[in-house]
Amino acid sequence: MAENGTDCDQRRIGMIKEQHNGNFTDSLSERKRRDREERLNIVLWRQPLITLQYFFLETLINVKEWTIKLWHRRSILVSFLLTLAVLTATYYIEGTHQQYVRYMEKKFFWCAYWVGLGILSSVGLGTGLHTFLLYLGPHIASVTLAAYECNSVNFPEPPYPDQIICPDEEATEGSISLWAIISKVRLEACMWGAGTAIGELPPYFMARAARLSGAEPDDEEYQEFEEMLEHAETAQ
Repeated sequence: MAENGTDCDQRRIGMIKEQHNGNFTDSLSERKRRDREERLNIVLWRQPLITLQYFFLETLINVKEWTIKLWHRRSILVSFLLTLAVLTATYYIEGTHQQYVRYMEKKFFWCAYWVGLGILSSVGLGTGLHTFLLYLGPHIASVTLAAYECNSVNFPEPPYPDQIICPDEEATEGSISLWAIISKVRLEACMWGAGTAIGELPPYFMARAARLSGAEPDDEEYQEFEEMLEHAETAQ
């Protein structure tokens, strides 16, 4: 009888715990739902004052964090400012070095152009724009055609890459190879690829910040992905 009474007490305690855990889970889900609805209502056209208040508070917090990080890395910041001052002085002071400055300036803007096209290709701007088919692919095709036509890849610069003109020197027959064409367009291709990689960074950092913050994003696909991960962990 004593053992039966003890078993009944343990079952009763277990049922009370399960009921308490169920109520706690339900209340937590209800609270998450209310928080999600409140976040959806905090928009500029519905609650402009609260939205602007949160915006300025978040801006102040970020500025404070960045200031602290810069202060801890002040030696790197001072070195960067000194390097920038030296480069600025080199750029504006006249001298024989200006020909190298102009060459580096042209290369820099050319690389920035292809990096920008790569970023646009990765972002797409909601249009599915793929700049390889519009810019990089035609550029490689034009260089390839000109290389076989001129039997050389030593296009004079300028006007290459704005305009392809065959060099004046004579080239030997059969001197054009696939590797020579790849070497001619490797800078543009590498910069374009780097731009596509850079364009993927903002979504990654946003997802990482949401993951670290512990808040569930208001995204049905993300919730389905979380459920799939839970089922996968249970199966393992």
